[in-house]
Amino acid sequence: MPPTPARRPSRSVTVLGALALVGAVLLGGCGGGDDDADRPASPASSSTSASDTLIDTGLERIAAGDVSGARDAFEAVLVLDPANAYAHYNLGYLAQDDGDLATAIDEYNQALTTDPEMAPALYNLALLTEPADLDTAVDLYRRVLEVKPDDAATHMRLGFALHHLGREDEAASLLAKGIELDPAMKDVPAPSYAG
Repeated sequence: MPPTPARRPSRSVTVLGALALVGAVLLGGCGGGDDDADRPASPASSSTSASDTLIDTGLERIAAGDVSGARDAFEAVLVLDPANAYAHYNLGYLAQDDGDLATAIDEYNQALTTDPEMAPALYNLALLTEPADLDTAVDLYRRVLEVKPDDAATHMRLGFALHHLGREDEAASLLAKGIELDPAMKDVPAPSYAG
């Protein structure tokens, strides 16, 4: 039930082509290391392809333990596409992993501005919202289930939250559904809530 990085839906760029494109974007797009340098506008198809490739590069860097390189890749996406939901989500994931919850919340909200149905951003935002506002977290979990009705982890978190709020019947139903969807969920302990 912990947060995970988000990958764009399938891509059609080969690995060698992707690496060549990343090199071209990083070398051609950065004017002498000045991150604020003006760049010529790229055609939409090139931008999209470059963004997808940089997202994949960032995910590969996360997998390799290169958090700084991953962050750089996702920030490069935002230079090409400032509203890219996957870049914002993954920057939120990295911030959350670093314990920078304010930045994580901001990045998840930016991802949701572009893609209001991005289930991983909704879920992680709900996790971060639980300690301060369990009712808002419940609303966010409900939104996740509207998008991904078969998400076992969300059924469990929502069930635990509703149990804590005293809504026993609905909580029991959600917890049972979570275990039905993923029997391993029966061993997941309930989170502790303040208050």
